[in-house]
Amino acid sequence: MKKIIFAFMVTLSITMFSQKKMVTGSVTDGTGLPLPGASIIEKGTSNGIQTDFDGNFSINVSNEKAILEVSYIGFSNKEVLVGNQTKIIVVLEEDAASLDEIVIIGYGAVKKKNLVGAVATVDAEKAYLAPTANLDNGLQGRAAGVQVTSSSGAPGSAPVIVIRGGNSITGGNTPLYVVDGFVGADNISSLNPNDIESMQILKDASQTAIYGARGTNGVILITTKKGKVGKPVVNLRVSSGMQTLPNEINVQSASELASWFNDIAPDQSNLPFDLNDLPETETNWQKELTRAAVLSDYQLSVSGGSESVKYYVSGGYLTQEGIILGSGFDRFSLRSNIDFKLSEKYKAGINFSLSRTERENNTVSFTQLLREDPSKPLYDDEGNYFIGKNPILGSETSHLLADALLDDDNTTLDKIFINTYIQGGFYDNKLIWKSTFGADFINNKRHRFTPSTNPSYIMNNNRLARAIINRSNNEEFLNENTLNFSETYGDHAINILAGASFQTQSSESIQISANDIPSDGVGVNAIQLAPAEGVSISSGYSEIHQLGVFGRINYIYKDKYIFNASLRRDGKSSLGINQRYRNFPSASFAWKVKEESFMQNVETIDDFKFRVNYGRTGNSGVAAFNTIANYGIDNNTILVNGVTVPGVTQGQIAKPDLGWEITDQFDAGLEISLFNRRISAEVDVYYKNTSDLLLAEKVSEFTGEATLLTNVGEVENKGLDVTLIGKIIETDNFKWEATLNISTFKNKVLDLGQTTFLSTKNLGAPATDESSRLMVGQPVGIFWGAKYLGFDPATGDAIFEDISGPNGEPDGIYSEEYDDQVIGNANPDFFGGLQTNFTYKNFDLSAFFAFSVGNEVYSEEFFRVNEISANSFASIRNNMYSVNNTENALYPAFGSQNYDLSSSLYVQDASYLRLSTLQLGYSFPADLIKGIDKLRVYATGSNLFLVKSNDYVGFDPDVSTGATGQLQRGFDAIAYPQNRSLLLGINVSF
Repeated sequence: MKKIIFAFMVTLSITMFSQKKMVTGSVTDGTGLPLPGASIIEKGTSNGIQTDFDGNFSINVSNEKAILEVSYIGFSNKEVLVGNQTKIIVVLEEDAASLDEIVIIGYGAVKKKNLVGAVATVDAEKAYLAPTANLDNGLQGRAAGVQVTSSSGAPGSAPVIVIRGGNSITGGNTPLYVVDGFVGADNISSLNPNDIESMQILKDASQTAIYGARGTNGVILITTKKGKVGKPVVNLRVSSGMQTLPNEINVQSASELASWFNDIAPDQSNLPFDLNDLPETETNWQKELTRAAVLSDYQLSVSGGSESVKYYVSGGYLTQEGIILGSGFDRFSLRSNIDFKLSEKYKAGINFSLSRTERENNTVSFTQLLREDPSKPLYDDEGNYFIGKNPILGSETSHLLADALLDDDNTTLDKIFINTYIQGGFYDNKLIWKSTFGADFINNKRHRFTPSTNPSYIMNNNRLARAIINRSNNEEFLNENTLNFSETYGDHAINILAGASFQTQSSESIQISANDIPSDGVGVNAIQLAPAEGVSISSGYSEIHQLGVFGRINYIYKDKYIFNASLRRDGKSSLGINQRYRNFPSASFAWKVKEESFMQNVETIDDFKFRVNYGRTGNSGVAAFNTIANYGIDNNTILVNGVTVPGVTQGQIAKPDLGWEITDQFDAGLEISLFNRRISAEVDVYYKNTSDLLLAEKVSEFTGEATLLTNVGEVENKGLDVTLIGKIIETDNFKWEATLNISTFKNKVLDLGQTTFLSTKNLGAPATDESSRLMVGQPVGIFWGAKYLGFDPATGDAIFEDISGPNGEPDGIYSEEYDDQVIGNANPDFFGGLQTNFTYKNFDLSAFFAFSVGNEVYSEEFFRVNEISANSFASIRNNMYSVNNTENALYPAFGSQNYDLSSSLYVQDASYLRLSTLQLGYSFPADLIKGIDKLRVYATGSNLFLVKSNDYVGFDPDVSTGATGQLQRGFDAIAYPQNRSLLLGINVSF
């Protein structure tokens, strides 16, 4: 019996195999150019494949009756009956309708030709040619109107992103992130850029108003990759290389520093240093504490599926050493996106991601490296870390190398993200119901530990170890439900959206710090050994609830005229009880001019659309419980029998009328394509007005507070965004494409409530005056101080502009009260980026340039060049006016009257042009890699060159040190520099 069954199975297998048929062929466009990545699916099955780089394919089909469905983006689909053919040449025709890419918008998607607002699409493949620890870094220069400024080059650090100018003063200007439909996704650095399918940036209020209270600062929509019907596709991408410090800052050598001290000595007959008897040690602190650092990225994904189940599963590991010793970043990520077809009407899906980031925070800043004594040795004669006074500077300072190697400062962030949906389609999918539920869990911990063996602790009376532990847990839940109806009636097409959203966020935190821990062996895990008086504990909790209902209607008449309107009503628990709910409307119109009869014979114009819109959005910017009255404990409040005892006092007073910041925005734009879409342009002009700014105003001290957060003030932004796309050369073997975007904006403070200006930064000792202000009639981000005119060649004294005096006229005497003025502006005249791509046969070359023109920075380190306790810029100190340098001096003489005032002397041109990324790749022909779908090798360089002003003395003018908001933009305190990297990589699919 077994033999009979075996024989039957063999016969059946042979029969089935004999019915299979191998078909080969190619897919091209109408000119014969191959279409790589075209989809070929045997109709009615999950049997499918994609064409290789040369447009070729090979597929086993069930029999001669099989039908191949061939599709490619931008071309009409085609069905081909196999019959008795063994080699099939498929020619696809361009489809004018499908040439309009699908653009993701809030709670939906539209064809770009029907888009009524300003939406920028970022090509993730091009934006992330080089591995990055934070995906925001890849946005610089990629989209018109999106300004990305570095706050630090440390691994894992996030840049500052502002879309179309900052709207808020204190409420924050960070855009809203929406990942796979989850609104308000936090800690975006944990997202693996290799998992991104598409990125859209919603810039005007016609698109952002659907997000209501959180749409003011723009919205970044991120869609992760999903599976496609067909065989499993395995993709492996590996890259690795080195990062280096692009350049060192020229600070004074030991001999130059000693010579400078001699030059500024008040008694030139008694100089402090004998230049022939200086310490032999010469330590280059920049060289000693930086390194050639390794960067490696490993990415593996599997995707595929059938009509009923589609999947995308990926895993990634990024490891990045910092170029400063004691710094680095690691990211581990797992993702699973699964979509199910439950029936003809229903489908569901789940997106799940798990990530961990581990960041080693640098314990030594680059500013410290510049300021350290170059004559200070690393080690003493016995090989131990040097402890003692600095030979030239004289003071005792911490040992920087020991700080970098001995101190620990580590941050670990674990994130679990789940987003599920179920969707039903009714009436031939004209009515679609969708319900989503998402959850985001974040666990963050930071451990800092300084051992007793650190030389700075030994100098400080043999102080014992110190530890700080920070822990925080954040939970966020989101439920949204939408109904979407679409129908066409002759010349009329309508789409109606209605939805509701409920979101809750909560977080709790705790900090424990301890001094004089008697053990170094277990780091932060020995806090319990510290004496009680050395231990401090604090904790916090916050909870915010948000509720929104929204709707949108889109109407198209004759495929020419598009009308769109939306309305959202939001409520938020953190606002005042009288102001928790607000309406956010929008309205827009687009005219597809090319569809008019008078344009049909204009062959040079392929598409031409004009659009205009208005919308209102909000920004809460109010922390949890900030509007609720509370009480505090004062240990010396009540006197009982001559003894003070703790008592309850009025703490925070209630703010029942504290509400939203409101931004009204107008936008007008046009889109045009010429010469068979070889050239495309998109131009937008906009105006934004933000009112009811959140500002602290002075109140009577009888209230228990000196200031009260209030809705006062007004600021405006207006600007121009331009994007140009050119397919410059297209031949059989060679292609050249380029995309250029340029943006400019101007902002102005219109009202500040009770005052006309606010002081926003004071650099501190030795100066006592302001260095920046917020002023009515001026842009946000101005620098304030004296205007430097030069110095007196006879004395070396600085000369500052005298513009007024007690009588309102110049009095010949400089004074802060009457003569300080606007001395600089951190905002650029224009900024943008240029992406250019070349392909020649199997070679490809991609280059991306970012630029900014007209912005200025205030050099904090230049301001401190007068300090005798630190080293500084050689180019400045060596060219100061002195008794030995009167003829060739470039800067005023040493002295408080010259350098301790905030002045334009420290304001420098921050314009730059950077080659951000350059990648050269080669894709192997299909006949050389049989059994492999794709094999590509490449080399990538980042930050390869930087063109900047000769007057700029820092590392990189693309910096805004420590300023994540608008008030202190443009200050340069020598942040962690951006690295230069060179990587080699391989990408293989099979």
